[in-house]
Amino acid sequence: MLLTEFRSVVARRADALAVVVPDGERLTYGELSLRVDRALGWLRARGIGEGQVVATWLDNGIDYVALVFALAGSGAIHVPISRSATPEHIAWLVERTKPALVVGAEPLPDVVVEQVTTAELAAGSELIGARPFGAHEGAFRLLETSGSTGKPRLVTWRQDDLLHDRRQWIAYTATTAVDVLFNRHTLDVAHGCDVHLFPALLSGALLVLADPSASPDQLLLWLQETGATVSSALPRHYELLTQAARGRSVDLSAMRMPLCGGAYLSGQAVADAAEVLGIHIRRIYGSTEFGIVLGNMDDAVQTTRGMTPVTGVEIRLAPLDAAWPSIGEVLARSAHTSVGYFGDAAATSATFRDGWYHTGDVAEFDGEYRILGRVADLLGGSAGPVFCPGVEAALTAACPITEAAVLAPLPGETEGGALVVATPAAGVEDERVRATIRAVLEDLGVRAEIVLAATIPHTAVGKVDKPALRKGRTSNVRQR
Repeated sequence: MLLTEFRSVVARRADALAVVVPDGERLTYGELSLRVDRALGWLRARGIGEGQVVATWLDNGIDYVALVFALAGSGAIHVPISRSATPEHIAWLVERTKPALVVGAEPLPDVVVEQVTTAELAAGSELIGARPFGAHEGAFRLLETSGSTGKPRLVTWRQDDLLHDRRQWIAYTATTAVDVLFNRHTLDVAHGCDVHLFPALLSGALLVLADPSASPDQLLLWLQETGATVSSALPRHYELLTQAARGRSVDLSAMRMPLCGGAYLSGQAVADAAEVLGIHIRRIYGSTEFGIVLGNMDDAVQTTRGMTPVTGVEIRLAPLDAAWPSIGEVLARSAHTSVGYFGDAAATSATFRDGWYHTGDVAEFDGEYRILGRVADLLGGSAGPVFCPGVEAALTAACPITEAAVLAPLPGETEGGALVVATPAAGVEDERVRATIRAVLEDLGVRAEIVLAATIPHTAVGKVDKPALRKGRTSNVRQR
């Protein structure tokens, strides 16, 4: 299905550029299609087909892009493994999914299954010949949740649901062949594949594969050089780009749709991006389990704006408290979403109930939906509900710090209240930082322990690594 859709684009745009790696390879749709053929031929020659699991452990690259479509054509189930995963986590994934094959940038140590590198796969001489592509409507991908709030789970997406979901997204964002989609994420996460790779290559647009480890300065240069028109990033990514661009001339005028989701986006970050980068960030909200739920594509500085349901999605709020009638947990449903958590029927039935996906996120509705935080982020404020992301935004706006992370107490942990971890601005005395943080917390009526640290850990996706913070794995803790 995905491969058939891609082939229809190739038939129209064989000579057009499909994928560009800055300072690297450039392939047309016709050239990329040939590379897909070789990868699919290699898989078929080794008996990889419907329902078999193939794990990947790869860096971003054009061979990875080709392999994604080849796996779709084979009917195999794709399990992307992050290159930053620990040996213990890799072992857990391999044991849980039992792949028939692992395709890696290099062989995985201590993994007793057949392995091949992308270099070997690309060098294969097998072509698919005249064999037709099957519809392959079954399970296509087992994708990990981010793990920013706890242990990751594997989410199962069927190929037909994923294709329908991406078609709706392409229409919603008005993505066409003239667009340039700039991807700064690894392809083993939904932000990389679902928001960039599939929308670009199923619409005839150009996909730019940037190095996820590149510096903000380098990313700014590539964004300008490639004439990127669409890109999605997390709030932290935009904040770093804004910091890098201050005091210099930056031309991102081609960027018609800078998207932002994956974490709480403050109004200050939106305003700073408009002032320094000259872009109007569009808010989006979704999850690995569901896809994109809400969005706001208005070309405006969305400092205080909320979002509305994207095409094909229905929303309602499950109230948390009768005293807050406009605030509740976001419930969503769509004809095309994931089928739940792989091998975890209990978690699936708890999250997908009565046809509704229970997001675990809280929103306020006043004609638009504003995400406030997780249900578990609710703190006891003196003047109504206060959520951790709102406290973080208040702290970064009022205190001499570069970043703040606020964690609500876990169930059963009532002593001491929340945990605030902050990185002081250069040259500011720690006691002054602590005093300003205390003043903000007092105004909000929030009790919290304050920790000052040189850095705050983030996941590979760019979210604050909350489990690491709870374990005290901040870098160079200065004062508690």
